[in-house]
Amino acid sequence: MKKSLKKYFNFSKFRSGQEEIVESIVGGKDVIALMPTGGGKSLCYQLPAVLFENLTVVISPLIALMKDQVDALNARGIGATFINSSLSEKEIQKRIDDILKKKTKILYIAPERLGNSAFQKFFNELEIDFLAVDEAHCVSQWGHDFRPDYLNLKENISKLKKRPIVAAFTATATPEVKKDISVRLGLRDPEVFVRGFDRPNLRFFVRANMKKSDRRTEALRLIKKLEGSGIVYAITKKEAEAMADFLVDNGVSAACYHAGMNAEKRSEVQNGFMENKFKVIVATVAFGMGVDKADVRFVIHIGMPGSLEGYYQEAGRAGRDGELAYCILLHNGGDAGLYHFFIQGDKRQMISQGKSWDEINSVVSMKYEKVNNMKKYVEDDACRRKVILEYFDDPDLENSATNCGGCDVCLNYQWGNGASNDSGSNSQKKRSQRVQGEISATVQETVGLHQKGHTVEEIAKIRTMAKSTIFNHLIDWYVSGGDFDLESHITPEEESEILRAMSEAEDYQRLGSIKEKLSDEISYEKIRMVIAKIQRINLK
Repeated sequence: MKKSLKKYFNFSKFRSGQEEIVESIVGGKDVIALMPTGGGKSLCYQLPAVLFENLTVVISPLIALMKDQVDALNARGIGATFINSSLSEKEIQKRIDDILKKKTKILYIAPERLGNSAFQKFFNELEIDFLAVDEAHCVSQWGHDFRPDYLNLKENISKLKKRPIVAAFTATATPEVKKDISVRLGLRDPEVFVRGFDRPNLRFFVRANMKKSDRRTEALRLIKKLEGSGIVYAITKKEAEAMADFLVDNGVSAACYHAGMNAEKRSEVQNGFMENKFKVIVATVAFGMGVDKADVRFVIHIGMPGSLEGYYQEAGRAGRDGELAYCILLHNGGDAGLYHFFIQGDKRQMISQGKSWDEINSVVSMKYEKVNNMKKYVEDDACRRKVILEYFDDPDLENSATNCGGCDVCLNYQWGNGASNDSGSNSQKKRSQRVQGEISATVQETVGLHQKGHTVEEIAKIRTMAKSTIFNHLIDWYVSGGDFDLESHITPEEESEILRAMSEAEDYQRLGSIKEKLSDEISYEKIRMVIAKIQRINLK
């Protein structure tokens, strides 16, 4: 098992909790695994897929996530594919032929695909060793993102000629949802794993009761201050589009991403975000943003989500590479009222569908409770991290420190000067690491792949990061003494032009002041390469 972990995923050891889950699945047990976003749950179904003889099927509601994970798996040499509504019928048939020829180890599909009678017939005849249900909270009416098509999975599984091992994975399940998942998927005596929901590299900040007019301006200020790329979540599609336009008008490369866009446009935006062509994607909280990008440095909510499950799922998309990242919620007093309006709309819809009053009252009460728990997170003067861990009944809560040192409450943060008191110290810490010849674990992983002969493009796909991020990892390694061949990525003429621009820049430590004096063909990465050569000389 560990040989395959190293061979296919380039990891020498498992993250906390992963090994027990994989062992249980490979040992033939059904599993429920509750792991936070960024906790490594995808490996818990991808590694067993490599070890099993026949096909593994992954049920996922997120079309964008399918593409990113399939690209990464294929880059690792694991045959993977997806079938969803973004493909033509011709392409779907080609992928079905590859599955029948056993060229595919992992197949990703959305639950809605099983509603297609032709596909259902094909599916029922497959030899499936393992079926993984990702985002399994969607199977439960108590889940924050309930989807009716998940309810048919139990019946779909029963129609297979051989019942596979079934595992349910989620990053946001309360104890009630956990029980519901087991029943609705028909799991057989499942082993349940609850792995720590704490993400120490994330910093949680809330600014409550802002004016709507101020919230947009504050988001802009934060985005300009924070390094790297990020996601901004809005409550409504209209607000998401307006925020994206506002950012672009103020010099920030941004794009909107929501369920109302066609598949081609969503794919275009997704690919641009993966390559850091956009600093920011603005999405609606109602839409599951499944872009599998590990180096997201911040997630900003310009509006309160309707539940803590939804918030932690979305905020957790930050910092999946283990590096410092920020989760910032900008709240307005009218946010909760908007959810009350949505809930009443849901109530009227259930009445028109002929639902019983008991069921209607149960669902409505549950949704109001979720909104109130979210308000508690925003309004209480209590450690943000502790509120989250208590809500998810985290087993490690009793061992957590009184002061987490990573939220606005525990840091006694005063709004007005930036996203966090430690953002500047983080850059200084990185410089210190370089001087001492140290590099972070995430940079070491990139270096390991580079030393195995993978190109920058291949590493970016494998690690679900932008190529620019991979270049920066290798530049960090170079500064600390690594043998990254900078000369193969920059010409002497480009280097001379950058040095000239540095000498003319008002502040050569600010890349922007150098870049504005250069041609468009010279990237920020090339500027960093020249600076890295100077730093390395100075360190000798």
